[in-house]
Amino acid sequence: MATPPLLWSRMPTACYFINSVSISANGQRIAAGTFFHDYSQSSADASAARRLSSEPDETPSQFGEFGTYVWDAAGNLLMSQVFEGWQGVYWVDLAADGTSVASCGWYQALPAYTGFIGACDVSTGTPTLFYKVPKRGNMVSLNANGTVLVAAADQGYVFVRAPGLSFAAPQILPLTNTSSSEQALVALVDAEGKTGAILSYHGEVIVFSMPQQQITTVQRWQVPNSAYVHAGALSGDGRYLFVGANDGTLYALEVASFLSNPQPAWSNTMPDGATTIYGVTCNDDGSLVGAAANLHTGGVVAIFSNQGQSGPLQWQSTTTQSPNGVSMDATGAYFAAAEGHSSSGGFSFWQPPSTTPTWFYPTSEMCWPIDIAANASLIAAGSDDGNVYLFQGPATS
Repeated sequence: MATPPLLWSRMPTACYFINSVSISANGQRIAAGTFFHDYSQSSADASAARRLSSEPDETPSQFGEFGTYVWDAAGNLLMSQVFEGWQGVYWVDLAADGTSVASCGWYQALPAYTGFIGACDVSTGTPTLFYKVPKRGNMVSLNANGTVLVAAADQGYVFVRAPGLSFAAPQILPLTNTSSSEQALVALVDAEGKTGAILSYHGEVIVFSMPQQQITTVQRWQVPNSAYVHAGALSGDGRYLFVGANDGTLYALEVASFLSNPQPAWSNTMPDGATTIYGVTCNDDGSLVGAAANLHTGGVVAIFSNQGQSGPLQWQSTTTQSPNGVSMDATGAYFAAAEGHSSSGGFSFWQPPSTTPTWFYPTSEMCWPIDIAANASLIAAGSDDGNVYLFQGPATS
């Protein structure tokens, strides 16, 4: 196994988690946010508790200064947007062109529990959106040039702006299930900003089209078997949506067909009886989809070949601890996973068809996010040890 090609690490704030990272398509900009929640009091599995918007409490350590940060590939800080608040930034996303960054999470606990969805221009640091929501902002997704933002919180939100301007008021995608435990966990949008999706914890799949920046078609489907959903991926061209369920089933939706007949094109199960899919990724055209799921000890990562009406298993490997976030480059030639549970973790990088990681980088705390640049030049990752990491990728440009 090769020595991990670590280029640099940055710790924005000691003792805070890096729950999410994002890297631009060319690898030249890297974003992350600082987040903290005391999971020691949670009765749920650490990974399950992390995915769900936790019941608010007023632990003093959860109040502090949190922020969204962007660095260049040399590790120079380009932008920071900080606030005094509660728990902080749960998710970040960079536009593929690196010009805009979006983030979301918890904002305040007093006088009322309030989440947020925000965005900034990277070059100037000028905010282009700050929108309060009644639950934690769980995920944000920007199209390639940062003019469409899809967000998941208490429901789905779709924001649109003209280049150089701020985002307008959102178009709303309400969830069907109105129970207090329901929330939108996954938000996705394609490169052009014309197709998007919202996935809810209780398994509602909402797919929408917006050819002229206004939602024109919405279709819904319920994941069967009362399964929960934590992760999904949308191909860059908007043709395929992939949904991972907590019973270990991966679903593929062909978007154009789904919008007229809301049924999956195919489904497959994770190998070796693995369940609870926490990470889903795909290459740019959706011909390959990767997923990560838990075993009783450790986990399984797998790649399936999307053949339109079927998705046979193409490759699989294992992780020592529970796998969380996963990523592919634009072609699907490379695959990476962040793993960890409780007090240790790390990052693995593969070059399939080899099932042995090319390298593994261990950390002292569990890890959730990892993101390979579309051109495979660089790999960004983050850990509960408070560090943002940048690794050299296999490509040179």
